[in-house]
Amino acid sequence: METVVVKNSRWQYAILLLASLGFVAGGAFILAMGGPLPVGWAGIVFFGACALVSAWQLADARPRLSISERGILDRTMGIGLIPWSEIERAYVRSIAGNDFICLVLRNPETYTQYVSPLRRAMSSANRALGFTDFSINLSGVNARIDEVFELVIKHAEAAKRDSIT
Repeated sequence: METVVVKNSRWQYAILLLASLGFVAGGAFILAMGGPLPVGWAGIVFFGACALVSAWQLADARPRLSISERGILDRTMGIGLIPWSEIERAYVRSIAGNDFICLVLRNPETYTQYVSPLRRAMSSANRALGFTDFSINLSGVNARIDEVFELVIKHAEAAKRDSIT
């Protein structure tokens, strides 16, 4: 099997960058016209930060998700490669137009040790929303959720069959 690599969608981050810069300019305009200082500065600071994040994502050419015969690697999770044999099941969950593939792992504690403290703190909120501790965020990538989900299911099922025989 050839490795499938999913990267950030450059055009989506380019649009976000342009929109953020527009709002920064709007905040500067408010200040220049003598408008309320808190509104102008809030726009500049918040959308300036959004512009920085968008620029970083636009410039980041690293793969965000790699799917190979060995397993799945989601760089944003920070837990390393998850072998197919570790995936018990998976399902799709969407919230506010953002798609996620939720992975139910056989031994989640093996991977929990690699999760950042912030992500660990957010786990209970994620579970309350119907997500798992290990959910692949497909927002802002150049792949379709149904295609990625199909690959995940196909490989997880194949690993299950291989473990039985």
